[in-house]
Amino acid sequence: MSLHIREVTTENWEDIAYLSVNDDQKNFIESNAFSLAQSKFEPEWKSVGLYDEEELIGYAMHGRDKTTNAVWLDRFMIDHNHQGKGYASRFLKHLLIEMQKKYDCEMIYLSIYPDNTKAQRLYEKFGFVLNGKIDNLGEFPCLIMELDLKRSPLK
Repeated sequence: MSLHIREVTTENWEDIAYLSVNDDQKNFIESNAFSLAQSKFEPEWKSVGLYDEEELIGYAMHGRDKTTNAVWLDRFMIDHNHQGKGYASRFLKHLLIEMQKKYDCEMIYLSIYPDNTKAQRLYEKFGFVLNGKIDNLGEFPCLIMELDLKRSPLK
């Protein structure tokens, strides 16, 4: 397998927009179409496609919050057709390394819905911890997790 990350372009945006998670996960993440629009009109957010060779597997959006300067992995999803194959762990590592290089940061943040325990366990494997703060910017309150790259260096 040759996993790689590609920026969203005129050639792949539509395929990325059509990716979706399982029905029981749809309340945990915004649609890719909404996220693509957000990254188009809020340039601090970067949308990327997640590929295995030439096959589109998932989507992510990351960036630096313009008000706090904090670096966020704001969206991360694997299409329902590719879940359960280990892609989430392998792509998450690639994304975090790319983000650390791109933003030259010491901390990476993300938010999760409290009921999304499967995602929380995945992020904890990479060193993310709940920081006790709540993200109230979305439709429902989310828990904020942080990765301290000084304590959990990515390799």
